[in-house]
Amino acid sequence: MAKAWRGASLALLLLGLSACSLFNSEEDVVQMSPVPEFSNQFKVTKQWEVRVGSGVEGYYSALSPVVAYDSVFAAARYGEVHAFDLNGKSLWKIDLSKLESNNQFSGNTPNARISGGLTAAYQRIYLGTENADVVALDAQTGEIVWQVKVAGEVLAKPAVEDSIVVVMTSNGHLIALDAHSGEQKWDTKIDQPALSLRSKAPPLISSGAIILGRSDGKVGLYLLENGQLIFDTKLAQPKGSTEIDRIVDVGSKPILIDSQLYAVAYNGNLVSVNLRSGEEHWKRSYSAYQNIASAGLSLFVTDASDTVYSLERNNGVENWAQSGLAYRIVTAPAIDGDQVLVGDSEGYLYWLNRETGEFMSKQLLDSSGLYVAPVVTSDKIIVQTRNGKLIALNRS
Repeated sequence: MAKAWRGASLALLLLGLSACSLFNSEEDVVQMSPVPEFSNQFKVTKQWEVRVGSGVEGYYSALSPVVAYDSVFAAARYGEVHAFDLNGKSLWKIDLSKLESNNQFSGNTPNARISGGLTAAYQRIYLGTENADVVALDAQTGEIVWQVKVAGEVLAKPAVEDSIVVVMTSNGHLIALDAHSGEQKWDTKIDQPALSLRSKAPPLISSGAIILGRSDGKVGLYLLENGQLIFDTKLAQPKGSTEIDRIVDVGSKPILIDSQLYAVAYNGNLVSVNLRSGEEHWKRSYSAYQNIASAGLSLFVTDASDTVYSLERNNGVENWAQSGLAYRIVTAPAIDGDQVLVGDSEGYLYWLNRETGEFMSKQLLDSSGLYVAPVVTSDKIIVQTRNGKLIALNRS
């Protein structure tokens, strides 16, 4: 059944405004598209299903599972972190809500507020929290290797490379930690606009540099060694009469292919930039805050109104647009062979033809909804739902 959504669900991601300042009785209401009707061209079966705490519930914690070391790792917002083998058997569980540092934020209710997602590296699992913690867990046992306080909330998952963990905080600190000890190596302060999206772009590390989408509508390139800014490029220019209109966050993780960088901004553009020369290759007008995906010679984008697009990487020319999921609060795209996968807020997972955008199949997984892109492996699709279900689907 179709539902009415005010000004898009993106309002729930805004930082620094109260509900009464966002909405009033005269505000336009957009209508969620009904579930598209079509005949499934194939059916995907469920391999296994397990529970990861209570999930993220109604929060926008970007807790995507990660597959590494022949295991699946997943977390719940309140603090549970789980490891499963590839058949869904539990390997270990730890509850980070019991950390003493949570008390100053959560009162009498222990809550780790895990939000930054999970990153696997060096036989460890790294994560960040809204309680300003960065934690490293032993991937084999789940034991805490180290835990450190940083300058603010960590809303995006850490980036790890060259024995360095990089996190971006909600108040504008780009911070590097030693991956083995947690010792802080440097802290670079980045100016923040008065109002920004609640979500933050995960950093990307490549060839001794950090590539970061910023809340001011720019993508910056920083030295991994010391955090010094090398250069930045603008994807969006703030405009409009209200602070909401002027939001231009680069809230999605940039994609780097060879020396070509692709990034998109909310209320801005999808841009291709050559990192060697710093020159802009092409720019197209798209507004998005979800991560983009790439396969073959194409890019795939879910925009702010939940239309899914395919564009040519070399020139930004649009191949197709699938608007049948408009305002269904659609996840970032994931690539499954010749298909593009997206989920929606009512718990449906959709397969779109990669070449045409045509709907190929859909499956209702959980009515609590899907909020992060599926994780695709060589033989399965891993999906995490809002209420904490972790589901493995068979691709064969």
